[in-house]
Amino acid sequence: MLIRIGTAGFSYRDWEGSVYPRPRPPGFDPLAFLAALFPCVEMNVTFYRVPTARNVEAWVARAAAREDFRFTFKLYQGLTHGQEEETLAPFLAALEPCRGAGRLGAILLQFPWFFENGEAARRRLSRLARGLEGWPCAVELRHTSWLSEPSLDFLARLGLSLCDIDVCASDTSIPPGAWTTGPIGYVRLHGRNSSAWFDRNAPVDRKYDYLYSPEELEPWIGFVRSIEAKTGNTFVITNNHFGGKAVANAFQLARALTGSAPEPPPHLVERFPHLR
Repeated sequence: MLIRIGTAGFSYRDWEGSVYPRPRPPGFDPLAFLAALFPCVEMNVTFYRVPTARNVEAWVARAAAREDFRFTFKLYQGLTHGQEEETLAPFLAALEPCRGAGRLGAILLQFPWFFENGEAARRRLSRLARGLEGWPCAVELRHTSWLSEPSLDFLARLGLSLCDIDVCASDTSIPPGAWTTGPIGYVRLHGRNSSAWFDRNAPVDRKYDYLYSPEELEPWIGFVRSIEAKTGNTFVITNNHFGGKAVANAFQLARALTGSAPEPPPHLVERFPHLR
């Protein structure tokens, strides 16, 4: 049984002075600093561009001091949001140093909210699943049409683990829950800043500007335990990153779910006094 809790990304300017010390001491490495606090990180930069093997090898080296640390990688958006199918080969080749080092947790296939269950969508998922065979994969689907029993069975047959999500509620959004379709448990908490989430003109950072209360996290503690009981290998990723809120909530979840969270850095406690 294993639950790893971490954040989506680690390189944010607005983490200066809250998550990371300011000024930074000489030689400070934000990835190594975060790896000392949490056993995983979701690399979201790979959603925007395909990394090189050298990039990935360097990331692995920077977190090498922690043996239980694992990386998860968001699949390049051209493969999930693009109109034309692109080759998986460069992306998977880049991840080989991580897999070879035993540090790969999962590849996350994130699809947009309008990716509705249907023949074309199923064909796309099937093609990607064939190309990703042998790689641990989770899929984030945001449209409620994927929650029918036949749809969940379809994902299971493809070997794709459904990602359970917390997002701002809409008529078509997937609600919080503990659905599992594969060997990996994967949870992503995006925050509930509805006013910005549904505003096309809102800056991206503002969409993720949200701090979960203990009462809002409580149901997720139960969901994660249920997911872990089914999979034995679960990742919980906080994506409400603005201002370091993801880190604060990750500490709260780690205390509740693993009982082994380290002490948060003093500057983080100063920013979020409830962590005392």
